[in-house]
Amino acid sequence: MAKASMYEHMVDVLGSRIVSGELAPLEVMSLAGLEQEFGVSRTVAREAMRALQSLGMITARRRVGLIVSPAADWNVLDPQVIRWNLLGEGRDAQLLALMDLRIAIEPTATRLAAQHATAAQRALLLDLVNQLSAIGDAGRGDSDEYLRVDVEFHVTLLRASGNPMLLALEPAVTEVLIGRSHLGLTPAHPNPLALACHVSAARAVSEGSAQAAEEASRTMLSLVRDEVG
Repeated sequence: MAKASMYEHMVDVLGSRIVSGELAPLEVMSLAGLEQEFGVSRTVAREAMRALQSLGMITARRRVGLIVSPAADWNVLDPQVIRWNLLGEGRDAQLLALMDLRIAIEPTATRLAAQHATAAQRALLLDLVNQLSAIGDAGRGDSDEYLRVDVEFHVTLLRASGNPMLLALEPAVTEVLIGRSHLGLTPAHPNPLALACHVSAARAVSEGSAQAAEEASRTMLSLVRDEVG
């Protein structure tokens, strides 16, 4: 296994163990033990531990070792942490938490998009909802094609908001959309009302109707949250 692959495998396995609770908070690991378990060099083991430290999942303490951090310290908006949570027993709680986050931010982003989007972004949003409608009407709402267009639609709204703080949440929003699809939670025939709200939001942004855009986004996300929870 190449060095990069060994490193990625080690981070993925240990991250999953921490999220699942197999490695409990305050549990101590050693570099020597990890080298032996994964059959990697000290350099690879250290790089993997630095990655987990950057996610707030472990801390290193001299003469103690590598200590597993409690969930409150994790970088919960990092796509890797979200992915591990979605693959574990906490999947439903993670989905609901992410939907609550989206409900809190996306309607605001959509309102701002109605005010600040470029002509190209407004045109793109209309094109994307036309694609979503066509794919959904064909019963392919659970396809990779639908996922790609849906991700582009929501990312475009965040970018069109012109707010860098909202744009910083793009990876988290993208990950929950991808996660729902890969978990088989996206229906082949999308909720007609939710799909209509996508169209209404795009049209409102195109027309510069900030309040209508925000309301359409909020309704759409509330419908999706009801499906999740």
